[in-house]
Amino acid sequence: MATEVFVGIDVSKDKVDVACRGASGIEPVWKRTEAGLGTLAQELVAAGSCRVVLEASGGYERVVLDALFAAGVEVFMLQPARARHFAKSLGRYAKTDAIDASVLAHMAEVAVDGDEPWQPRQDDVEELRQLVHRRDHLVAHIDAETKRLRAANLAVVARSIERVLEVLLQERAALEERIEKLSARSELLAPRFEALTSVAGVGLLSAAVLMAEVPELGTLPRNQIAALVGVAPMTRESGRWSGHRFIIGGRTRARCALYMAALAAIRWNDHLRAFYARLVAKGKPKKVALVAVMRKLIIHLNTTLRAVTDTPATAHHPS
Repeated sequence: MATEVFVGIDVSKDKVDVACRGASGIEPVWKRTEAGLGTLAQELVAAGSCRVVLEASGGYERVVLDALFAAGVEVFMLQPARARHFAKSLGRYAKTDAIDASVLAHMAEVAVDGDEPWQPRQDDVEELRQLVHRRDHLVAHIDAETKRLRAANLAVVARSIERVLEVLLQERAALEERIEKLSARSELLAPRFEALTSVAGVGLLSAAVLMAEVPELGTLPRNQIAALVGVAPMTRESGRWSGHRFIIGGRTRARCALYMAALAAIRWNDHLRAFYARLVAKGKPKKVALVAVMRKLIIHLNTTLRAVTDTPATAHHPS
C-alpha cells in the first residue's frame, strides 16, 4: 500500500509537536509520556498508511521511536543539521517547534525515500552505545578539571580539583572495564571486536566507539561508509573552476575515534604508514594525508567486519 499520510514530529523534553500532510483531526501537541505517545501512535495507525520523520533530540526521541515502532508505524530519524538545511532550502528561516514539525512532515513526503526506516538496536549494541557516551562525558569533565588544576594558584582549590579528578578517573576506569567485559562476553560483539582490533592501530576503545556509533559498519558499500563517518572527499567544481576537495558532516564521535586510530596506524601499521609516507612525499599536506589514511582505514574495517558478519553490502543507510 502506498504511503498516504506524512507526519513530522518535533520532540522536546515534555511534549511533542505533530504536523500531518494528507490527514486531519490529529492533535498538534501531545505530552511526551507513555500514555500520550501510545494514543498518538494508535491515531497514526488509524489514519492509514503513514510515514513519520523526527530528528535526534539528545535522547528525548527514544521513547517516541519505541512507541511508534511498537505500533508498527514506519518511522525515520534524521540528524538535526539535515532538517535545518532542508528548511533553509524552502526559505523557512524561522524556527519554532510547530515549524520544525511541519518541515519534518514535508521531508517525510519528499526527502527520505532512499533511507532505511529506524529500528531499535540490539541490546548489547545499545548498552555499548550508552557506555561509550558516558565515557565521553567523563573524558570531557577530566579534561576541563585538568585545565583548571593547571591554572589553580590556591592550595585549597587545587586539592578540591584533585579530589574531583580522582573520582572521575575511577569512574572512567570502571566504564572502560565494563566495555572490555562486554566485548568479551557478548556473542554478538565479541567476534566484531576481535576483527576490528586485529587491524594494527585500532584499539579496544576505538573499536567500541566505531561499533556503537556506526552499527552499519560491515553492511554498506565503501563509499557510503566513508561518507557516513565523514571522511569522503567532496568535489567543488563550477564551469572551468575546480577547488580543493573537502570533508564535511558524518558522525562526530566515530570520526574522532577513527582519527586517533589513524594516528596510531601511521606508526604501527606497515601498510598505512607506507601509504601516508607516499602521500606526504608527493607534496600532500600532512592533514590531507591523514584524512586519506582515515578513509582507507574505515574502508578496510568495513570489509573486515563484513567478512565476520557475512552480511552483503546494502545500498542505503539511515541518517
